[in-house]
Amino acid sequence: MKNLSNLKIFASLAIGVLFVISCETSDVNTETVETIEEGFKSKTGRSGEILKDVESSTSRPLLHMHFDENVSMEQANLKWDQAVKEYISKQPIQDKAFSTEWFYRVWTFTGNQSNNDTDGDVGTYVRFTTSAGTFNPPFNWMDNFGDDREGGWDAYLFKTSFPDRAVEWVEVDGATLFLKGQDGWFVTDFVIQLWTSDQTLPATGFSGFWANPNIWLDSPTDNSWDSFNSGNTGSGRISF
Repeated sequence: MKNLSNLKIFASLAIGVLFVISCETSDVNTETVETIEEGFKSKTGRSGEILKDVESSTSRPLLHMHFDENVSMEQANLKWDQAVKEYISKQPIQDKAFSTEWFYRVWTFTGNQSNNDTDGDVGTYVRFTTSAGTFNPPFNWMDNFGDDREGGWDAYLFKTSFPDRAVEWVEVDGATLFLKGQDGWFVTDFVIQLWTSDQTLPATGFSGFWANPNIWLDSPTDNSWDSFNSGNTGSGRISF
C-alpha cells in the first residue's frame, strides 16, 4: 500500500513537471515566432553598407515635428509652415543679391505595416546644383528625442551653405535616405522641399522632389546601413 501511495505521489510530480516544461516550451516558441516576424526584410540590394564619415561631418535639424498617421499631409503642412515661419522670422535677414546659405525641408512618412516603426539611426545626404557648382552638404541626422518614425509624418528643417561661396540660384537634384541597424523601417514617402518663404532674403521659384519608396530599410548588423536613393528626380530652381 505504501508503494502504491509513493507511486501516486511520483505520478503527480511527473505530471506537474511536464506541465511546467510544456509552459516554458510554449513561451520559447512564442518568442521564436515573434523574432521571425521581425526578421530581416530589406530587398533594396544596398543593405550592409558602412558609412565612415557620418560622425565627423554631420548636420542636425533646426526644427522637427511629428504628426500621427491620422493627420493628413495638408494639415501637417499647415502646422509645419507656421513653425518654420516663426523660426525664420527670428533669423538675420540678408540684404544681398545672392545667398550664402539656404534652408530646406525633409519629410518622411512611416507606413502602417507590422513592426513598421524604428528606433534606429536615420539620416540623409541631399544633392544640390547651384550657380557655383554641384554641392553635397554634410550628412543630415534625422534623430530626435521623442516619437520619430512611429507612424505618420516626420518633418525636419535643415540649413546649409556652400563653403566660401555665394550662390545666385539652387536646385535640388535628389537625395539618399539611410537607416542604421536591424530595427527595420517601412518608409512610404520621402520628400525634399526648397521653398522661397523659408529663406532669409528675397527669392523666387521652388525646387524639390516627392518620392514613394514603399520599401523596408533593414540591415544584417547593428553597425551597417541600408538606403533608398531617389535618383536625380528633383525639379525646379529657386533664385536669389
